[in-house]
Amino acid sequence: MARFRLLLLTEFKLFRATVPVHLIAILQPTLLFLLMGLVLVYPTFDMAVARPTTPEAAAHVEALVSAMRQVGSPIGLPYINPILVEAPVQGATRQIITVEDRDGAPTAVQRYGLIDSNLVKNFRNRLTAAGLRLWNGSLGRRGVLVEEHPWLPRDLPYTLYFGVALLPMTVCLAASLLGGVGTAMDFEFGAITEYRLAPLSPALILAARLVRLVLTALVSAGILLAAIGLSTGAWPQASPQLAALPLVAAILLPVAVTAGCLGIIAGLILRRTIPTFVVGLTASLGGWLLGDAFGLAAGFGGGYQAVSRLTPNAHAVELLFRPYYGVTVAAPASSALALTLFSGGMVLLTALAYRRAVIRPMGDHPRQRRSRR
Repeated sequence: MARFRLLLLTEFKLFRATVPVHLIAILQPTLLFLLMGLVLVYPTFDMAVARPTTPEAAAHVEALVSAMRQVGSPIGLPYINPILVEAPVQGATRQIITVEDRDGAPTAVQRYGLIDSNLVKNFRNRLTAAGLRLWNGSLGRRGVLVEEHPWLPRDLPYTLYFGVALLPMTVCLAASLLGGVGTAMDFEFGAITEYRLAPLSPALILAARLVRLVLTALVSAGILLAAIGLSTGAWPQASPQLAALPLVAAILLPVAVTAGCLGIIAGLILRRTIPTFVVGLTASLGGWLLGDAFGLAAGFGGGYQAVSRLTPNAHAVELLFRPYYGVTVAAPASSALALTLFSGGMVLLTALAYRRAVIRPMGDHPRQRRSRR
């Protein structure tokens, strides 16, 4: 146990040799979340409506504004914040609605300024929703009755889902980058020779490195978790069986082990810091994009859903739904089993790769083969 503590302490001291890599691996996901939180679409749009110029138009504008205020989530924020403005000035606003008499019928005309097509779509859809409410109301008893049964007790911002989906990617990025770069540096600076000659069990050496990678990855996830909570007001909730934070850590633990093993294997094979850095970065981002990065895979269906089952990120996101949203998605037991198999299989592959690359007969060393020639 004393040797393990010394190995673990040495692993943590290696932080001084790779400070920039540690900062990128630990802080980059949180910075990504905070920056994306500034540009992600907010559900409530300010929509300018021109003030009526005649008494006849005033009634139509009032009805339209009333319908606009009704558009929204039954458990959350409204989708439209109508703002009455004076007659439009060319290019003065992003969007403005005027109620005009066209062919004897009051017509809502929506004009746009300099905005992108995605905002045009969002503004147009909101006006369409308000128009449908007016039309449905005009039908009286023949109108369509829509019963809405919310899935959640309250509407939560999309930035929360974005952050939850980033949590597995965060531990994956930290563990794979640091594991790969650290192992590659062992070869570049000759430290691997010390491991070959050290009277220590290879399992002890690998265990110390994995523990350090997992702890560092969980620290990175903790920083992101705090950023999510402070920006959205949503924190993981405790279940009757487990406290919230230990439950989140338990879900992320096999993801960190899997990613740490992937980084170590890449370092053992490539033995150069830049290629292993690229492998860790690509694997983390790829697993995130294919594994429920922007929405549950079940909502996309088809091939994307099938591919997502091959990534630890998708299974972890589904398990994180319970502490964050209070609901269960997919099959938690299957996701937990998949994460266990991912991590267990990667540990076995890492042991085999380490034995092949490090613990090998000295007679097989390339320099010794050249000297015999």
